[in-house]
Amino acid sequence: MEEKTKVLVHRLTWLIITCLIFFIPIIINLAQPKLVIVDDEAYIEDYYEYSDISVIDMYITFNREVSSGYATINFYDASGNLLETEENYFYAFGDKSVENTYISVDGKVDSYEIVSYDFETLFIGSEAYFFLLPAILFLIESLLVCYKEYDYNGKKLSVYAGFYHHTLRVDGEKCDEHNTITSFSPIYLSTTMEDGTVVDATITLTNRISLKVNDKLLSKQIKGNKKDTL
Repeated sequence: MEEKTKVLVHRLTWLIITCLIFFIPIIINLAQPKLVIVDDEAYIEDYYEYSDISVIDMYITFNREVSSGYATINFYDASGNLLETEENYFYAFGDKSVENTYISVDGKVDSYEIVSYDFETLFIGSEAYFFLLPAILFLIESLLVCYKEYDYNGKKLSVYAGFYHHTLRVDGEKCDEHNTITSFSPIYLSTTMEDGTVVDATITLTNRISLKVNDKLLSKQIKGNKKDTL
């Protein structure tokens, strides 16, 4: 693979990986079905006749995993008369179930009806975000990968500063290289061409490239099909 192509491949690869890590969990959660109750149960734990109070245990099961939340419930007596409407807090119990083991209702409860509920569904695939920061760091690193081409008297001088590989080429032939993942000082590459011309390349800590020919800085690069000469 040409080094110019490597720069594009590195950037596109880490951009795609970063976007996938960020968006796939969101898409998965948007595709989940609407939260609905699939089962509910209530038991009269105690009825205190002297105070006419019922203590209810209630369990609600949903079609999706939920965290704790609120449910509003109508309680009725044996004649179907409304005793109370209460908003009760339910604690998460298992993957898809919630519970409240102490609901106090005035009167002797015979039946109930869940009027409304407000529970947060758990975000599926949030574990993927543990990999988001490393992916962003690699994306930033890929943006620092650099490649430059110069034309000097009809010869193509090229310098590549990658993740690991750092090369100096003349007409596509590798003349010098320095391979390292981490460097705490600038990287220097050099070669002497057949006519005695000395080519020196400097790669900074942020992979910025400068090129000198016979100690003279080359500032004009090849852009597209146009070749600028010194």
